[in-house]
Amino acid sequence: MSPAKFPIYVADDDPAILELVELVLTRGGFEVSAFTSADALLTELAVRAPAAVLLDVRIPGQSGLDALKAIKEDPASAAIPVLMLTGDGRLDRIVQAMQLGAAGYVMKPFEPTQLVERVWDLLN
Repeated sequence: MSPAKFPIYVADDDPAILELVELVLTRGGFEVSAFTSADALLTELAVRAPAAVLLDVRIPGQSGLDALKAIKEDPASAAIPVLMLTGDGRLDRIVQAMQLGAAGYVMKPFEPTQLVERVWDLLN
């Protein structure tokens, strides 16, 4: 199956990171929608569900962990895999994200090819 059939939502407060992730995943063949806040991401989730979400822990409005919790508590989006993509490597944050239902945790800076592989892993 072609990855272009898989829309990926990415939420991060850093425009440079959003641009990089969008470039990497688009080159990997995915359809990427970028959001600069959790609120914008959650609003779009109510309209159209992606195949996966990449979410920063620290984003404006709700934290990424709050957004993760909202995604997993909503029956309409609970099955969507969420990969945390963040510079926050504190063990308590990682544990909290996994307890809330994150499918994985990738630290910034990341290796582009590994990020594409991790997204594929989420979808398989």
